[in-house]
Amino acid sequence: MQKRSRILLLVVIVLGITVLGNGFGIATKKSLTNNDIVSLVKAGLSDKIIILLIQKSEIQFDLTPDALIELKQVGVSNAVIEAMLRASTTLLVVGDSKTGSNPVKVLSKYLDASLHGRYEETYQYVSTKDKAIKTLQQYLAEQSKEESPLTEALINKISYKIKEVIVSGNKAKADVDITIPDFAVIFKDILAAGLISGFGQEKDEKEIDKMLTEKYKGEDIPMVTTAQTFDLVKEADGWKVFLDWETEKKEAEKKRKVEALLSEARQLKKQKKLYGALKKYDEVLELDSQIVEAKQDKEEILKEIKAFEEKQSYIKYIELKGFKVGKGSRFGLGEPEPAIFGKVINHGNRTLRKVKVTVYFLGKDGKPIAEEDYYPVLVTEFSFDNKPLKPGYIKEFGYVVGDKVPSEWSGKARAKISDIEFQE
Repeated sequence: MQKRSRILLLVVIVLGITVLGNGFGIATKKSLTNNDIVSLVKAGLSDKIIILLIQKSEIQFDLTPDALIELKQVGVSNAVIEAMLRASTTLLVVGDSKTGSNPVKVLSKYLDASLHGRYEETYQYVSTKDKAIKTLQQYLAEQSKEESPLTEALINKISYKIKEVIVSGNKAKADVDITIPDFAVIFKDILAAGLISGFGQEKDEKEIDKMLTEKYKGEDIPMVTTAQTFDLVKEADGWKVFLDWETEKKEAEKKRKVEALLSEARQLKKQKKLYGALKKYDEVLELDSQIVEAKQDKEEILKEIKAFEEKQSYIKYIELKGFKVGKGSRFGLGEPEPAIFGKVINHGNRTLRKVKVTVYFLGKDGKPIAEEDYYPVLVTEFSFDNKPLKPGYIKEFGYVVGDKVPSEWSGKARAKISDIEFQE
């Protein structure tokens, strides 16, 4: 079980790679920079090859006037510079070359830091409003420290591309394409490798890790690209990434409250405290009307309540008559023992398949000290007497109780009809 728990932890780590605030905690391919272009030119690659690489790569170009002049001076052609400008058209936001004044650069810095596990640096690019909700220590504590060759093999395949940044006053919205391994496929492989085999033996966690690492270190790893939107806000010291941790905190608190209410509701339902359970489920649905469990259980409870109220309204037509304590023997054999006797009469218009009588045994002070349930009418496939109680019918009963009561019993008892079931 311990090995399986660790394997499942590995699954959680792999599947949780994409979560980091409103971003993701994974490594990425290096963005193409001005220095890379210069190196490619000096290496003698053709303009056509360099332009194709620009079109296929994540970019982080410096396209300020000074930077363009420097590119031209070292021999970068106009065609390549134009390709750099075209690729950056939707990314470049007018401003100076300082990181904080350019939302694209801020987002790139944030993503690069978070994706490479530099979480203290990541926190620097988070908005002041977010920092008021979550301290640096709290943020660092949330980051996963688990590592394995498998996760390293996977994260090396991940990349992102900032497609467009739209600035509106002191706010900006950035669309980012994230290309990651297809975890739906990988998850199946992890389960297939980690679950108990037909012989009841578990594969060693290291063996599983090694096997999957070998499988995914090649270029055939399944990939999927998803779109994600980031919000940025302009503050006194420049642009920051707004992750809306306040809403995240409220959602987490709501989730905890919902889970607590569901737990209470389940317990009340189990105890047959139906009205209490119904109230808890109503509270859950007020917080989140889409919780399937709450809606289904509420529907079941409403049916149970309706059935309960229907039975309670009919019980008044069932008379418990002639109840008394006397002496009797089991199957007419042996010495007489303390026993209870009586009859039930159906004064209503419906046939019953079950009538439950609860008997309360009294102590010397007249208060109950024990109770037992008896079924003078019980129609089941295992019953000796499978006759239902039809309208107007009478059923007599007698049960030996000598071995059911404590020694403090006074010899007195009282009883009531406590439950019925209708014959369908």
